Amino acid sequence: MRVYLCRHGEAVAQAPTDAERPLTERGRLEVMALWQRLREEGVTVDRLIASPYRRAQQTALCIARAYGGMDQEACGYLVPEAAPDQFLDWLIEQPSCENLVLVSHMPLVSLLSALWVGEPRSRPGFRVGSVAAFDVDVAAAGGARLLWLRAPE
Repeated sequence: MRVYLCRHGEAVAQAPTDAERPLTERGRLEVMALWQRLREEGVTVDRLIASPYRRAQQTALCIARAYGGMDQEACGYLVPEAAPDQFLDWLIEQPSCENLVLVSHMPLVSLLSALWVGEPRSRPGFRVGSVAAFDVDVAAAGGARLLWLRAPE
């Protein structure tokens, strides 16, 4: 399975709660541009799952629009403070698909990436809007290989 792990786009600094922080216009434009390029390069999406936080949901909507519209799902295991191993336990129970996009936050995207490739001490940095592609054999520690990491230009 190919998994695209994405950090939400640039968000406003202040909102009544962290969960309510929306994307900035720049954040929307950068996410759309990156995912339009990825689509043009042949990246396909079969399933789109995002944190329920507003900025992640808006990022997922931008990704869906880059692909002409598609359903997106919310998953509480993708919030910033979620535990990577709990997310992997959840993921292993999900129906299989070939191309899965996950939209989440720091520090989860970095922690999950390191755990997935079996190198928990070398956590990759994810700028806002960044996406990492993984070839996943199994949703478990050491069960994936990082193929690439891209950020908006």
